[in-house]
Amino acid sequence: MPGLLPIAGASRTLRTLLRDRMRQETVSVTLAPPDVAPDGASGLRVNLYLLHVVPNPHLANLPPRPDAAGRVPVRPPLGMDLTYLLTSHAADETDATADIDAQAALADALAVLHEHAIVTPALRVTRATIPDAPQGAPVMDLELLGQTERLTITLRRADLAEITQIWSALNTTPLRRAALIGVSVVELLPREHRAAPQPVTERRIYLQPFRPPLILDAYRTPAPSERPGERRVRIGDTVTIEGENLRAPRTLVQFGDLAPVEVLPLPTGRIVTAAIPDDAALQPGTLALRVIAERPPSGVGGGEGPGVPVTDLPAPPEPRHLSDTTVLQLIPRVTAATMLPSAGALAARLRVDGQRLFVAGAATLVFVGDRVAAVGDPPNATAAPSATAVEVRLADLGATAAELSGAAVRVRVNGAESADAVTVP
Repeated sequence: MPGLLPIAGASRTLRTLLRDRMRQETVSVTLAPPDVAPDGASGLRVNLYLLHVVPNPHLANLPPRPDAAGRVPVRPPLGMDLTYLLTSHAADETDATADIDAQAALADALAVLHEHAIVTPALRVTRATIPDAPQGAPVMDLELLGQTERLTITLRRADLAEITQIWSALNTTPLRRAALIGVSVVELLPREHRAAPQPVTERRIYLQPFRPPLILDAYRTPAPSERPGERRVRIGDTVTIEGENLRAPRTLVQFGDLAPVEVLPLPTGRIVTAAIPDDAALQPGTLALRVIAERPPSGVGGGEGPGVPVTDLPAPPEPRHLSDTTVLQLIPRVTAATMLPSAGALAARLRVDGQRLFVAGAATLVFVGDRVAAVGDPPNATAAPSATAVEVRLADLGATAAELSGAAVRVRVNGAESADAVTVP
């Protein structure tokens, strides 16, 4: 019954250890209840009786471990701590020296257990007269050789009341010379195993050796007469990006949440993007910008020998290196300003045409010179505002058409203010 006898193996290990190392070689060592004299046991003897078994708390949460054959058990081994009652018995208890002889045998046994408190497979039998244990064989029983934990022997502290209760429970023999011996840890191996996966014969490592791009500056691409550095941009403008590690087999630029667009970095390392698209997702305010560099991975694979390059590389789920995100300001564009007279329900007003002039839910202000008026939503005696045209009443500006003639017109939407040179006719 392999794997089912570790408790019996622990008992046999203690018996073999005492038989081999006690100085009194004539003392018998038996395994029996203390009130039973085994057949053939005559003369002075010490007896071991398994009294108590409890689970070991330190091994309760260990994961299952493969055995020597590589099989993985369904559950981890059951670790147990054993308690033995060690007693000594004289050949004739009525003899005048019986008690002294039994005490000496008990002391001899305790000394052996104390000197060999840790039993390992390296501990060997030294005597040639030990039954069932040839000289040179391990003292540890074969049932315990496969367990990972060592066998530890300790003398348990037990007061007289506890010993008295034990003998009272036996209820058959008078109180004898005794000590409690603790043995830890004995492992009861599980009998059911689960299917183990096949070992890995080839390991592969995939790498993308590439530094991510870094944006140092981004600005509206200037005209030949302009200085670089303007971070306010409009729909249709191109953006120049300066940075590091921008060149890659495939480089893309992403505005806001739009789909990235492939670009070709200049030999200088700069990037000039395509025109900012007229997409409804791009509205006045902050405009996020980042660079994406794509580079195919490389790999190496192998088993026990040196690795070799891998050619059948899988497509990685995200073969991209993302830069940091820089922020520009997308501003509205003003193309014209027109004075409109009152007509029916519409008051005298100023009409401003352009791009991105109105966003529902965002504040829109029209500046004319040093005067300002808010675009009404819903409108008040003006046409309904749209992204391409807004109107404000002259009364809201507090001026007449003549007073506003020649004044510069600007529109601020969601905090982003236009920068076009448009004046009131």
